[in-house]
Amino acid sequence: MVETAPWGDDSAAIEKQILSHNSFHSSIQRSSEVERARDELFSHHYHYYNLKFALFQKMSHSRLNQLRELQNIIEEISQAIIWVNEREEEELIFDWGDKNIDYYIPKKQESYSRLMRDLEVKEKDLNKLKVKSDSLLANSHPASDKIDAYMDTLQTQWSWLLQITKCIHVHLKENSAYSQFFKEANETYMKLQKQHETIRSKFTCDKNTPLDKLTELLKNLEKARIMENKRQVQSLVSKSKSIVRLKPRNPEEKSSGPIMVQALCDFKQDQKGIMKGNEGILKDNSQRSKWLVTGPGGLDMMIPSVCLLIPPPNPLSIGIQYYEAIMSIWNQLFINIKSLISWQYCLKDIDYINSLTITMLSKMRPEEYRNVIKGLETHYQEFMRTSQGSEMFGEEEKKLIQGNFDKAQAHYDTLVIQLPAYMEKVKVTKISTPKPNNQTAPPSSSLSLTLLTSLHELRRRLELAESGLTSHLHIPLGDNTLKALLQSLIQVEDIIKVHEARLTEKETSSLDPRELENQRLTLKQMKSDLEQKRDLLTSMESELSTAVHLNGQISDSFHKCDIDLSKYSVLVRQLTDRWRRIQSQIDSRVWDLEKQGNQLKHYQQGSTSLEQWIDNARKRQDTLQTIKISDIQTLMDHLNQQKALHSEIKGKKEKVEDVQKNADTCAASIKDYELQLASYSSGLETLLNVPIKRTMLQSPASAVRQEAGDLQTHYIELLTRSSDYYKFLGELLKNMEELKTSLVVQESQSKYSELLLEKDSFLSRIKLLEQDKTRQLRLEEELNRIKVTLESERRNKQQLQEEKNSIFKELSTIKSQYELKSSQIRQCESDRDRADRERLSLKSEIERLMRELTSIEERYKSRLLSSEKEAKELALKKESLEREIRRLQQRPNTLNMQTQTDDKVQTIDPSKLLFDSVRRKVTAHQLCDCGIISKATLDELLKGRRTVSEVAADIQVNLKGSGIIAGMTSTSQRKIPFTEAKNKNMLSPESALKLLEAQAATGYIVDPAFNEKMPVDTACSRGIVDTEDRDTLLKAEAASTGFKDPYSGKVLSVGQACKQGHIDKETTIRLLQAQESVGGILDPVLGVFLPKDLALDRNLIDEDLYRALTKKPTCYLDPTTGQKTTYNDLRMKCTVEPVSGLLLISGPEKPLTVKGLRGEVSVSELIESELLDETDLQKLSQGKLTSRDIEDKLKTYLHGSTCIAGIYDEANDRILPFYQAMKEGLLMRGTTLELLEAQAASGFIVDPVNNVFLTVEDASKRGLIGKEFKNKLLSAEKAVIGYRDPNTGKTISLFQAIEKDLIEKGHGIRLLEAQIASGGIIDPKESHRIDVAVAYKRGYFDEEMNEILSYEGDDTKGFFDPNTKENLTYLQLKERCIKDEKTGLLLLPLRDKRKPQKTQESRTNVLRKRRVVIVDPDTGLEMSVREAYHRELIDYDTFLDLSEQECEWEEITITGSDGSARLVIVDRKTGIQHDIQDCLERGVINQSTLDKYRAGTMTLTQFADEIASRSSSLEMTIAASNVDDMITCSSPTHTTPSSPTVRKRFNSISITVSPPEMFDDHSPVGAIFDTETLEKITVSEALRRGIVDTLTAQRLLEAQACTGGIINPATGERLSLQDAVHQSIIDESMASKLKPAQKAYVGFEDVKTKRRMSAAEAVKETWLPYEAGQRFLEFQYLTGGLIEPGTGRRVSIEEAIRRKWLDGQGARKLQDTRNHQKNLTCPKTKLKISYKEAMDSCMVEESNGMKMLQASSVSTKGISSPYNVSNPGSRSGSRAGSRTGSRSGSRRGSVDYTSTMTFTSSSSTIYSSNTHF
Repeated sequence: MVETAPWGDDSAAIEKQILSHNSFHSSIQRSSEVERARDELFSHHYHYYNLKFALFQKMSHSRLNQLRELQNIIEEISQAIIWVNEREEEELIFDWGDKNIDYYIPKKQESYSRLMRDLEVKEKDLNKLKVKSDSLLANSHPASDKIDAYMDTLQTQWSWLLQITKCIHVHLKENSAYSQFFKEANETYMKLQKQHETIRSKFTCDKNTPLDKLTELLKNLEKARIMENKRQVQSLVSKSKSIVRLKPRNPEEKSSGPIMVQALCDFKQDQKGIMKGNEGILKDNSQRSKWLVTGPGGLDMMIPSVCLLIPPPNPLSIGIQYYEAIMSIWNQLFINIKSLISWQYCLKDIDYINSLTITMLSKMRPEEYRNVIKGLETHYQEFMRTSQGSEMFGEEEKKLIQGNFDKAQAHYDTLVIQLPAYMEKVKVTKISTPKPNNQTAPPSSSLSLTLLTSLHELRRRLELAESGLTSHLHIPLGDNTLKALLQSLIQVEDIIKVHEARLTEKETSSLDPRELENQRLTLKQMKSDLEQKRDLLTSMESELSTAVHLNGQISDSFHKCDIDLSKYSVLVRQLTDRWRRIQSQIDSRVWDLEKQGNQLKHYQQGSTSLEQWIDNARKRQDTLQTIKISDIQTLMDHLNQQKALHSEIKGKKEKVEDVQKNADTCAASIKDYELQLASYSSGLETLLNVPIKRTMLQSPASAVRQEAGDLQTHYIELLTRSSDYYKFLGELLKNMEELKTSLVVQESQSKYSELLLEKDSFLSRIKLLEQDKTRQLRLEEELNRIKVTLESERRNKQQLQEEKNSIFKELSTIKSQYELKSSQIRQCESDRDRADRERLSLKSEIERLMRELTSIEERYKSRLLSSEKEAKELALKKESLEREIRRLQQRPNTLNMQTQTDDKVQTIDPSKLLFDSVRRKVTAHQLCDCGIISKATLDELLKGRRTVSEVAADIQVNLKGSGIIAGMTSTSQRKIPFTEAKNKNMLSPESALKLLEAQAATGYIVDPAFNEKMPVDTACSRGIVDTEDRDTLLKAEAASTGFKDPYSGKVLSVGQACKQGHIDKETTIRLLQAQESVGGILDPVLGVFLPKDLALDRNLIDEDLYRALTKKPTCYLDPTTGQKTTYNDLRMKCTVEPVSGLLLISGPEKPLTVKGLRGEVSVSELIESELLDETDLQKLSQGKLTSRDIEDKLKTYLHGSTCIAGIYDEANDRILPFYQAMKEGLLMRGTTLELLEAQAASGFIVDPVNNVFLTVEDASKRGLIGKEFKNKLLSAEKAVIGYRDPNTGKTISLFQAIEKDLIEKGHGIRLLEAQIASGGIIDPKESHRIDVAVAYKRGYFDEEMNEILSYEGDDTKGFFDPNTKENLTYLQLKERCIKDEKTGLLLLPLRDKRKPQKTQESRTNVLRKRRVVIVDPDTGLEMSVREAYHRELIDYDTFLDLSEQECEWEEITITGSDGSARLVIVDRKTGIQHDIQDCLERGVINQSTLDKYRAGTMTLTQFADEIASRSSSLEMTIAASNVDDMITCSSPTHTTPSSPTVRKRFNSISITVSPPEMFDDHSPVGAIFDTETLEKITVSEALRRGIVDTLTAQRLLEAQACTGGIINPATGERLSLQDAVHQSIIDESMASKLKPAQKAYVGFEDVKTKRRMSAAEAVKETWLPYEAGQRFLEFQYLTGGLIEPGTGRRVSIEEAIRRKWLDGQGARKLQDTRNHQKNLTCPKTKLKISYKEAMDSCMVEESNGMKMLQASSVSTKGISSPYNVSNPGSRSGSRAGSRTGSRSGSRRGSVDYTSTMTFTSSSSTIYSSNTHF
């Protein structure tokens, strides 16, 4: 009843079951039936009753506990499901439409953030719930199916809620963009509307408006910024293409066409579903939470609206039409005002001309009244032009003004015609009028009149002659020339106007290729016509030139036409420019139309073919769907046809996408063409100040896009139909096949039923076997009876033998049947998956039965032996009984009483039957319960027939195990623990710990020396195990003592602890394997070892661990081979210690070794390295050769090196270490570091004074090296001890480190060269040198590297000779060393410069590669050093100094065929040679000069310059170097040039000295260089000194943090913010400001996906503010590329675009470095600069390529520092001493940086540091 009771489906039902079971449990405690049964059985079967009743009570208690566990877990899961459903319901009913979008977006964002926080908290709760439910399922809770179902429901709902949150994120992002867009659109609309109203109200006018008011209106109208709004409108139009549609989400919004929707996540409903990114058609959205959608397969489904998005484009987005309408109004107002102005001017002129009289005209000069009529004509023409399209004037008004114009012109002509006669008449009247006189008129009055008339005539003729003479004098500028020029202007202007009008006719192109071709041909014809008429343009220009020329020849006394000609010149230039613009416009349009035609043709071909194919495919699909299907074969054929068609349709997807792309390309080309036309027309409007009418046509681009969209829609419909029908056919085929195969399923079911019957028969047989107990009792009764005869006993024996045989037969039958049924079960597995679980359980049951049968067999064997023994005893008893019978015949009355007395047998107290197990006592009953002893054995123990010791001997393996590996045997055959073996390097730490874990897991830690077992704590206190291993071993010990469950307090086995997460699975398997190898799985409660199968039954391990142990994984290490092996195999290799019986494993044999560079080197390794041979090994084994002999023989390979040990100071006759020589100023810092690195890379730092070889650490302690060199030398020392591969963790050589970019290649080559030159390549694993051939084999060297090192070019000369200033290889530098007689060490001699040096060797003056460029300040041209010296731009000393840096002179001796030798000096840069003897013979130099050179008083550079200057054959031309290396010198020398002019030019020339080697241009600014104290300091120190402002300091540190870490200028190391604070490079305040920058490097974590985003992605997802993000992206781009978080790998712009980190605009913004933000203040000039400019202006340190930004407190541009004002005394006080003391002498050794640096002071003194590393 308890076992078959059901389990409730919900909490309420379970509560009822708990109440019911409580009452049931109480009833069985007080039941009368139970009491009666107990009384009846008490006397005979007391123990059996107690056992059964206790089992029943236990089952009842277990049922009650399980009910409560089920109730609790279901209530928790239900609450979680309710919570998830509530969150889901909230989001499903939310309206994502456009209503109140500005109100709900911020609230929804806040709600979304709150939801995500709640989900994070809830996720932790659900994980705890999952652990609890998994524990119940793992413990095989009877209601596991219900718990599993509830958890599945919760998991499904949780996953669905997470999907919804992703959809919400998309909606928030898109709706925010929607809101922002329409805000901008509405603002623009309101702005345009306001401007429209302003124009309408402000610019009103009519015919009564005064002229001055019209003029003012025209100026204001031109100032109205209409064109500025066009760009903003076009920007909105482009943005609208990506704006989603929200209005259709409202069910009240009606749409004329189908609405496409897009899925934001995967959604399945029954057998239908839609995937993320798929599109469908919205059919009904009347419900807010769910919409009816036609999916991709053409199936209708209800989908939550939150999962759907209505994709762009949005047709409601603002267009450009409103702007065009306002532009049209503006044009109309412009035309109206212009026409009114010209009309008023015209009326004014007409009125004035009509008011003229002949008298007024006679008083005017001819040019005055001509200007009057000319003004009228101009204003009239202007009126006629501007009145076209004007709303102010109709046709009648135009005719009226034309009539008035004609009348005024006629009136003017009449007056002009009458003017000569009137003038004549006036003159005659003046002559004939007598003066008033009282005297009488003379008699000759008529003569006087005649004379006066003649005089008047003469005067008139004189005026005419004078007029003619004037005309003659102005012939060059007379009417002919000006008329010709004017005529040309008119003709050219007419041509231009015609062509401009034709070019403004079209506003767009066409979709008809023929029309496009016609337009192109028309344009070509226009171009041809324009070319034919080009002579007119040329003629106009020539006539203008002629007029200008003639005008210039007129003397000043005559009138000139300069003003007119200037006006004509401007007009000619304008016309010429317009002509050229027409030509360029035609060319551009022809090319665009040709390109557009090709694109259009390509698109139309593709779209036409695709449309035809779609029609054809649609017909084929219709045909397939009309076919009727009758059988499976027809269905298969039909399905194959549909599959082929569906595949063909899917294959056309790329074709559709290509057509769409072609359409976009074509539309974009059309839009560009339209924009070009509109731009030309707008430019023409601005130029001519005349509006051009436009017709609003629909753009062909829209038609192309619409056509392509329709084509894509048709394709999607076809694909949907095909996919739907294909799925339908597949389902149909599946259903038909299920019908066909149902018979097979029935057969499998019948086989399964037969197997179940067989299982029942097996169980019944097993029950029969259990009847053995009954037989045993019967046998005991028979033996106890006195009337049983010997024959009956023999028959019993035979019966037992027969039973034994039958059992064996049954066993064989069971085995054969088991094998047969197992094969059947395996076959059944393929048919019925559900039978798998039953088969496994049946298999385990059969295995258990087989084990029990085996134990039964063993028991029967023992019983048979006991039966035989008892038979003998019975024979003896028979005789005694016979005697007793005879004796009792005399006493028959007492026989029965005696027999009853003999039947009573005494039993032993079970509590006294205790066995010693692992660390505890176990009772016999417990051993019987767990299956270690049988019930028969238990009865024998209880009855005293067998003792505890006898039984314990039989089950010793189960009680104590078969023996653990106790320790190791040393070479002296001593037994030692594993820890001691580890300390003696006989055993690896990993192997030792695993073996100790195996001991602890099986009970105890063993001390093999004393054969003592002890717990871990005791072993730790005695030193048997190390303290650091204590915690690990305590966890392993818990595998034997048990883990404590923190929730229930129960003791857990190691398998159960693994399931609950207290110990990892790998360790669990390793500990269980050790237990199994020594006896079985250890039960921590009983302390006994159980077989693996029994441990599985008792839930000590689960099936996963069972299978893992069955596979016998290799969990341990073989100490001799180092290979992985199993614990059992390791036990097999052990030897048994004869006295104690302990298992001891042999350690590896210790090889013969000799002392190497850093450790012991085996002789076998030396043989493999070909440094010894087999004969040496034989001699070593025979004693003929010792280790000392080998060390002496291979001294150069094993010990010190032949590197350069130190310095020999010739001047003071002493030996110095390199570092001491540097401190005394004998060596430069770079040279010192190179030589010390060579020592460290060769094995040791050498103390040349004491002849001691030290490691870098020891040398630092002894003061042989300084702290500033320690880190670099430790890095170089890795060439000896090996580099660690960051990927594999293995040790690799120097060459391999170079290949893996763990060390800079040039630096590595220098160290590798030093190794080879000092004895050979060092094998870091084996700690000795090897030859190059062996290095080839081991991958420590290759031929390419050998060629690099063999090449003696300048690139491989990495060492500097301080005597000759040459660059040499290490081997060449060693050849110049001397050997110390006392120590035999190589010493580099430093010559005494006071002594003349005579040598016959080839001498060179080869510095590092430097190029010197001098810039002429007047011309800006670059010149060589020699050219600058000859032009007196520099003096001789400067010339020598720069030449010494530039030239590479070398002296060589050439031996001829006749044996004669001649001395030649060669410039290795240019190849120029000078024969010394030839120069002597030609008198270029004299003998005294040669002697000076020989004596050493003249350097090689001076000597070469002497020859070159006198022979004039040397022409040094040096190429320009990087302009970033230029340093401007205010006064480059101490010597004053010869002339003031030279001095003036000399003070401003620029001298550029290129750095000695190329540096990494992509490293960030690492330090600040204080130009006043000449120090390299950190950015924070510069901030404290006040030479860098706070913002600039933060930006510089941000650039470091976002590109890899804060830079320590002292070491060049990149640090995290925390480490930088610890090292005091930055403070806590700055560190908090730099955290976002550090995240830009390590990545921003997405709270949802837990993925790390790059800075670009963080900006895109608004995790990082745009301004800061853009700044970090600029820093990363300038320093090598954007950074991929996690790996630190640089990503190019192209790859960033592919990853969608950037769009095209963002990429262009990063690449346009000229427009980067100027967010820094230059610490030197105090001007605003960008980070790119800061990097370009940096100095570079040679040793590590670090960029240093120069800084000073006073601006070099004369700008005072804005951040030094607050504390003016800080700088002067802190630096006064350093300035005064440091500048008194030379600066040559004061600053030790990588490039040549020149500093300028106010005293015009140069301080430079030329440091050679």
